[in-house]
Amino acid sequence: MITKEFLEDICFITQHDHARVSLDLFLMINPEITQGLEELEELKYAIRNHDCGWIEYDSVPKTDKSGKVFTFQNMKPSLQDELWMKSITSSVIPYSSLLIAEHFKALSLNSSSREDGNNFAEICEMYIKKNHSKLLKDINHEDFKIHLGFLKFVDLLSLILCREREVVKDLIPSIYGIDGNIFNVSIKKVDDSIYKFPSGFLKAKQNMIEIPYKMLPMELIQTPKKLKDEFRHAETKFRRIGLSS
Repeated sequence: MITKEFLEDICFITQHDHARVSLDLFLMINPEITQGLEELEELKYAIRNHDCGWIEYDSVPKTDKSGKVFTFQNMKPSLQDELWMKSITSSVIPYSSLLIAEHFKALSLNSSSREDGNNFAEICEMYIKKNHSKLLKDINHEDFKIHLGFLKFVDLLSLILCREREVVKDLIPSIYGIDGNIFNVSIKKVDDSIYKFPSGFLKAKQNMIEIPYKMLPMELIQTPKKLKDEFRHAETKFRRIGLSS
């Protein structure tokens, strides 16, 4: 679950909906940048479904005894590992599963909250070796790195947009094109719900992306059962974010 506080309310965005936003972002990129990519459908499948392991867990918000909502950022690493692995194994396309596995492996290795104990990368490697050893021999590894770069890029950007945060330049990974070009994408939040991209990076100069969310009063966090009931019956709304290029 992803959360965003708004005055006396709290917005809930499920991980799977965030993944949908990731795919919407990828489809907005100028085709000249993605031109020539092989396994394009496999990449799009990986982007759209990289968080499908969270669907059941995100069916209702979870809170701790102090009234804090569990999100992907503050949950126990062991549970996060379980949901990551569920996303990896749920993929029906082997190449997409491999992309998702390498993406989460990188996230776990770069996580500052996992410094004291982190064996997810090892678990991931064992899974890949057991299930995708032949695929690893057959794929074009340079193309795979490019695909993985796009997955990392839109996943992080979707998270930023879902929470409507400022863009920290050093956190946005570069994108590598099939022809060797490197795209260092400088993105700036210019208004409450408007982000500016480099000229020509997106297909259109003016774009609109919709973030699905459910909004509930923040006071409900103190009554977990009522919070879950209200969440189940809450209407899904859409927050529009403007993207200019």
